[in-house]
Amino acid sequence: MRLIRPGLFVVVFFAAVSLRAQSSVPALAQPIPSQTLAPGGPAVTIDARNHFTLPGVVGTQFVRYETVLGRFAVELRADVAPRHVANFLAYVRANAYVNSVIHRSAVLESGSTSIVQGGGYVYRLPFELFQIAKLSPVALEYNLANARGTLAAARSSDPNSATSEWYFNVRDNSSVLAPQTVNGISSAGYTVFGRVLGTGMSVVDAIAAVRVFPFASPFGEVPLRNYTAGDPTTAANLIVITAITPATLFPTGGGASVLDLVVQNSAPSVVSTVLSGSTLTLTPLSPGTANLTLRATDANGNTAEAAFAVSVASAAPVFTAQPMAQTIAAGSTVVFNAPATAAATYRWERNGSVLAGATSGTLVINNASVADEGTYVAFASNSVGNITSNPAALSVVAADSVNVPRLVNLSILTTAGAGARILTMGAFIGPGDARGELPLVIRGVGPTLAQPPFNVGGVLADPVMNFYAAGAATPIESNDNWGGSASLAAAFAAVAAFPLPAGSLDSAIVRTSPGLATGGYTVQVTGKGNASGTVIAEMYDAAGAARTATTPRLVNLSTRAEIDANADLAVGFVLGGQAARTVLVRGVGPSLAVFGVTGVMADPRLELFNNNTGQRIGGNDDWAGSLEIATAAASVGAFSLSGPASKDAVLLVTLPPGPYSARLSGAGGAGGAALVEVYEVK
Repeated sequence: MRLIRPGLFVVVFFAAVSLRAQSSVPALAQPIPSQTLAPGGPAVTIDARNHFTLPGVVGTQFVRYETVLGRFAVELRADVAPRHVANFLAYVRANAYVNSVIHRSAVLESGSTSIVQGGGYVYRLPFELFQIAKLSPVALEYNLANARGTLAAARSSDPNSATSEWYFNVRDNSSVLAPQTVNGISSAGYTVFGRVLGTGMSVVDAIAAVRVFPFASPFGEVPLRNYTAGDPTTAANLIVITAITPATLFPTGGGASVLDLVVQNSAPSVVSTVLSGSTLTLTPLSPGTANLTLRATDANGNTAEAAFAVSVASAAPVFTAQPMAQTIAAGSTVVFNAPATAAATYRWERNGSVLAGATSGTLVINNASVADEGTYVAFASNSVGNITSNPAALSVVAADSVNVPRLVNLSILTTAGAGARILTMGAFIGPGDARGELPLVIRGVGPTLAQPPFNVGGVLADPVMNFYAAGAATPIESNDNWGGSASLAAAFAAVAAFPLPAGSLDSAIVRTSPGLATGGYTVQVTGKGNASGTVIAEMYDAAGAARTATTPRLVNLSTRAEIDANADLAVGFVLGGQAARTVLVRGVGPSLAVFGVTGVMADPRLELFNNNTGQRIGGNDDWAGSLEIATAAASVGAFSLSGPASKDAVLLVTLPPGPYSARLSGAGGAGGAALVEVYEVK
């Protein structure tokens, strides 16, 4: 089956979406950080898919062409031509294209070669060409233009006649092969279902440059190498496609891939490297430093690489934080943290007895009771030495039925505006069996921050606030200027919020009677007239001190914001009640991409501070797939992060009542969209 000859098409009825060959090559999406391993400690895995990318690729199915003039990869577009992709892959998986030939190289308009066509014939020895057996024809799916570098289905004059044959657009044939009508005769166009990746068009261009010779139909424009007219034609003269193979974007441990991976190791005696599919496993062997390079290469030799150092400690572990004494209510979860550098193994003891299964730097005790009281000590070891943590006492008190530990306030200081700069604050009122409603005070403060005692510059001059129930398109309530109401001012004072001048343009919403039922809510703060500036968004539990286990309370607070380069996001929260509460604090960047968020912060770093003392309680760069954290996240209904190798940051801590600040910043000063969450852990 062949393309309709040029000269029949003049008038274009409509234009398709343009799809051009990818000129992009492998790129480093985010660096691989230096690794510090412990002698005799566990292996560390790195997923290359988190660090390399092929920009612009949107498809999920690929093939690799192997030809006598070189190889290249093609992205298939099942999203716009599903029937043609399925049809093409049926031939590929049946090996129908093994030793097939490019049987046509044609000029559709004046000038150089427009298309090279194959998929119709295979050669067998002794030399003879055979037509590929045809499957049922495929109906036209014209959605993409025949731009240079695209792969399209050949057909007869019947628009629904495509079978095994395909062609590559060597030139931009968007007009000549579009749906057209000439002299009352219509053409429906030709289906594009893929495109060449990287610099693979260099191979297609080399095929197109081969001289064409005329033979009997259907070989009137056949390209032949090293051929003189009149000589016998042999297999060596043909442009042979030795194979077309299904491929994945990254290696999976078997089959072809668009990107191949290789690792170089300067010191294999220090750390061993095993590359399986897209996973690099590092196993510490002996003290020292190894310089590693992980390289991604496409079918045409274009590369991207990530260089990083791996150090295997030559000293005993060192605790970076000590476990803290805790007083908690019976039935609560308590967490002791004692992370140590270069620790190969951990163990915990209570009152001198080893705790079975406690083998990480984080010890979690669920549903604590008086039987769990005692003194806890952590031990960290590697082949060089052992260390012992400070002792931490645990006291378990009877739960106060009218003053349960809880989140009572969230505040965010950042830059907000319109579009991507909209500041979003979320809250979930629970627990699920709670009875009644929770009163809230919500504020978006900009102008007042410019006044003493704050004296903040560049404030958001006129913040506007909208308050939504989760999933709703229409706000429950909106506010532009709070208006100086005496009742609102009294509500601010009742939750110990700083006062606002009566005539300020700050915004506020007070929901005291009625309050809010259990469920999720969202607050958005933006600037009037697309303005942007510094603003503080606040949410207060306004119910007062009396609280039972089934009284509605804030069980999850969060904020999403766009963070500038070399800046951080400060998120304050306050814990109330009569005992400590365990909280899960997450700084999410990379894992937001699965929700369609673009421009995410690639490597967020999280720190937690006590606002009363200024003391740094702890920090986290990469959560590293911690089992304790994953279990806690699942218990509170938090969405899953993108695997243990994701660069999101998480802390699981037990905190006494008081004010705290979580600060999020990007590694190397990088900015981007990020989400900070605080969850109550029972």
